[in-house]
Amino acid sequence: MRRIPIHVGLFGHIDHGKTAIARLLSEKISTAGLDKHPQAQERGISIDLGFTAFNLDPYQITLVDAPGHADLIRSVVAGANIIDVAILVVSADEGPKPQTGEHILILDSFNITKALIIINKIDLVEESSINAVERSIKALLKGTILENSPIARVSAKTGEGAESIKEALLDLLNKPVRRVEGPFKMPIDHAFHIKGAGTVITGTVHRGTISIGEVAEIMPLEIQGKVKSIQTFGESLRSAVAGDRVGIAIPGVQARVIHRGSYLCSPGSLSSTDTILARLKVNKFFKFKLVPRMNVHLTIGTPTVAGVIYPFQKEDDYNVILDQVSSNQEFFAYVTLNSAIVSEPDDPILISRLDLPPTKLRIAASGKVIDENPGDFSLFRLSTKEGNIRIQSHKEEIIIDSLAHSQFGANKLIGKHVETVSGRSGRIISAFGGKGAVIAKFSERPEDDKIVYLKKYKRYKLGT
Repeated sequence: MRRIPIHVGLFGHIDHGKTAIARLLSEKISTAGLDKHPQAQERGISIDLGFTAFNLDPYQITLVDAPGHADLIRSVVAGANIIDVAILVVSADEGPKPQTGEHILILDSFNITKALIIINKIDLVEESSINAVERSIKALLKGTILENSPIARVSAKTGEGAESIKEALLDLLNKPVRRVEGPFKMPIDHAFHIKGAGTVITGTVHRGTISIGEVAEIMPLEIQGKVKSIQTFGESLRSAVAGDRVGIAIPGVQARVIHRGSYLCSPGSLSSTDTILARLKVNKFFKFKLVPRMNVHLTIGTPTVAGVIYPFQKEDDYNVILDQVSSNQEFFAYVTLNSAIVSEPDDPILISRLDLPPTKLRIAASGKVIDENPGDFSLFRLSTKEGNIRIQSHKEEIIIDSLAHSQFGANKLIGKHVETVSGRSGRIISAFGGKGAVIAKFSERPEDDKIVYLKKYKRYKLGT
């Protein structure tokens, strides 16, 4: 019987020992595992996602080692998109650092509710220092979905605490819900050529199944090919299902044109887009503002691409542009992308300001895709004009001055909606006299109000 595949993401600040933890636990090594990338060896840091595995009955655990370096946040977000459980590594001799907080926010944004915190390098410090680091971690986790995560104390160098990691993981795990039904979909994280096999595409299956001999499509490249072979950590398979970490050989496809952010899928099941609509919320710890036409980085699934954001809110059936959004604020966004990506409704989305220095928190907002191809989309600028209530009649019909300068102008306002300071709504039903006064009918009599506002919606010009 095949073991249940579980993906465990390794996160943490640079040099806190994620790769050492992976080396301590791993039995099998896959693409870019344990810092095989030449630049990683040269620089002494993880610069790409690494994949290794070990068995923890009844599970096969795939460890996804995400880089901790500040400039490699794209790979961290890509890792968060394919995991079931997270391990956050914090060094006992340094404690939480800027990327520790950033990684916590990424996990919180992608709703990764199962996490294990590892305090590594306990061989380097006294117990009092370890206790202090644990208190700092708990303070950092407070108010996030990781708040009650278990904490293990480990030395990857000596092996102390290794069994406690496995015990804690078993306590966290249960069989995950996999989307076996539906068209095949797998985000691609690596592609390379192997003599005799052709191009091998690796990834974690998100949805559906695929078998040897089937035709698959690479999107958004719109390239198709037939599956020659499927492997998982050296074991050959006839088919792969949602949750499997696999390498799929497809001859006749050029590896060099395939990039992370592409998807292997059932032909015709996915489409590409360069605009999206999203429902978002600003991260409560983000210290800056998002404004219209701001350049941002947007992550949907595994790709991270540059784009331009237009925050807006819905009002009176109009999409009204917002001049700014800030900490903890909910909003909608129309985003134009610099390059095409693959997206589906309800895909999780992350907005980052990667132009900010790594010492600043750069995770700006998170949410979900509403529409992956909004087509002809319009935004509006809201302005208001103030009018004065002149006469309160015995009915709900009110005479209002100052909204127009002439009878001609007043007639043009017929049918427009007005609102009092206290929030009572009315509709202009006619002009009154020749000096621009109007009569408005309210559903509820505005007893004490003296001021009304006429809302005007002017089309907002997209672009620079």
